[in-house]
Amino acid sequence: MNQPDPKRGLNVRVDPHRCIANAKCTRAAPGVYILDEETGLAELVDDDSVTVQQIFAGARACPTQAIIVEQHGHRVFPQILTPMFGDRDDQGASES
Repeated sequence: MNQPDPKRGLNVRVDPHRCIANAKCTRAAPGVYILDEETGLAELVDDDSVTVQQIFAGARACPTQAIIVEQHGHRVFPQILTPMFGDRDDQGASES
């Protein structure tokens, strides 16, 4: 029986505006994430041997959550949390 490919539909990207090049992803998942020599930003190594566990280990290690993991067009990590009490602008408008 064939096992489904856990990386099917998986898309990993690094937000260049959030990456601060501290290299924690490279230490959590050595050989999976590298720092680009020109930009200093993290990037995922394009290698078929990379596992889903390694991808998430590097993503979880990022202190700024710059590594975004999506599967089939839905964000898997980091999780987007909805506000508990509405939008801050709405609260400010009701007070005046």
